[in-house]
Amino acid sequence: MNRRVPLARYPGMNRFVLDWLGGDERFLRRGTHRETAPDVRRQPHDRGSLAAALEESNRRWGISTDASLGPWARGESLTIIAGQQVGFAGGPLYTLAKLATLVRLKRDLESQGIPVTAFFWLATEDHDFDEVASLNLPVSTLSSTTEVNRELDLHCIRAIRKADPRAAVGSLPVADSLSSQLISFYDIERPSWLREGISFRDSFAELIASMFGNDVVLVDSLLPELRRAGEPLFQRIHACRNEIQTALSARASELQAAGYREQVVPGDGDEYTLLFEIDENGIRRPFVGSATPPERISTSALTRPLLQDFVIQPDIFVGGPAEVAYYAQIAPLHDLLSVAMPRVALRGHALIAPSRVIRTMERYSIDVPDIFDSPDAILAAREAEGVSTVRRIAEEAKGDLIRRIGEIGELALPADHSLARSFQRSVGHIEYHFDALARRAANGLVRKDRERFAATRRAVAMLYPDRHVQDRVVGWY
Repeated sequence: MNRRVPLARYPGMNRFVLDWLGGDERFLRRGTHRETAPDVRRQPHDRGSLAAALEESNRRWGISTDASLGPWARGESLTIIAGQQVGFAGGPLYTLAKLATLVRLKRDLESQGIPVTAFFWLATEDHDFDEVASLNLPVSTLSSTTEVNRELDLHCIRAIRKADPRAAVGSLPVADSLSSQLISFYDIERPSWLREGISFRDSFAELIASMFGNDVVLVDSLLPELRRAGEPLFQRIHACRNEIQTALSARASELQAAGYREQVVPGDGDEYTLLFEIDENGIRRPFVGSATPPERISTSALTRPLLQDFVIQPDIFVGGPAEVAYYAQIAPLHDLLSVAMPRVALRGHALIAPSRVIRTMERYSIDVPDIFDSPDAILAAREAEGVSTVRRIAEEAKGDLIRRIGEIGELALPADHSLARSFQRSVGHIEYHFDALARRAANGLVRKDRERFAATRRAVAMLYPDRHVQDRVVGWY
């Protein structure tokens, strides 16, 4: 059973993205490629050697790329791409939504006779260990009010940091404590993608391969051949460093003037981080000079899309709201560095619940957008007669009492003007307590239907746990 939710009702949706979807192209064009540097777009590097390296790495993860990489290397297929940090056990639900969007787009295009190569970029160079090494899992627990109804809670498994906070996480081994917690939670045998000593990169890649087969080509962002293919771009970024800083500052001012915020803010000294170096121990440090071998150069959040667009040369990029906003922020850099910009598409958004929960929502006329509220508020909106009567009586009583206080003030204030502040405080207290009383009474009416309240609470807890949208926080595995 499928239900649709307007993105404008989706909590926390990036306002820039909503305006962009609505047709505002001031900062990011839609629909067509930007005609920038077609010579760079056609052949900026030797695709053959990179294709061979990609084929080898994907083979190790159980993916056959024969049908995809050949046409891409010859420039004969449409190229689409998405990407994600290599989170433990596949990360949160939106990772699956990205992959599903990518595969759906690929199959739709192929059904029209268009050959397509779909890439999924593994952000192995990121160093946010805490984000990678944690996972929220849905768990049903007995409610304190009944032995029949259950409500959803979240169980977080995480690894205690044992790595340098600047270490690129992709090559780090998955902490055994993480694997043990997941295996124990689901009471399963240890899967091969969690074998002892496996890296976050290989664990993530093998899990994705088991789900999507040969539909996507996985790209390790630290693959040496990819870094070497990006060397001309690294040199341009280093040579144009001052111009890039100026362009980013100007774009930030334009975004702020339009009421938006820049997705990536400058660091110390009001400069944007563009590149890092990765030392022999896998530690990311600030980039200091052009003598660094390309295999040891790492991109920042702002330059990662540029490397992707320069080396892979996608026709279409599929990303989440933040990633779409990245492109609006760095759009001037594509022209400055002669890198063609792909079309940008927003990933699909998906929330998942058992069919029994959906049936419960239908039974009580709860629309999907309604779950982005508290159970009390949802049910109060449907307890129209009793709740509205309580509110009407409370408003009438509050109004009567405030009027009476006003009459007292008319008599007393001329005699003692110092009473004015006391009267104002009294009115404020009365309004507050009457409103609180009305809310408690309305909630009492709502809670009288225990079955309905428990069912609604479960739907909210499942799809909006701890007031976070499910796909952002709950692991899909």
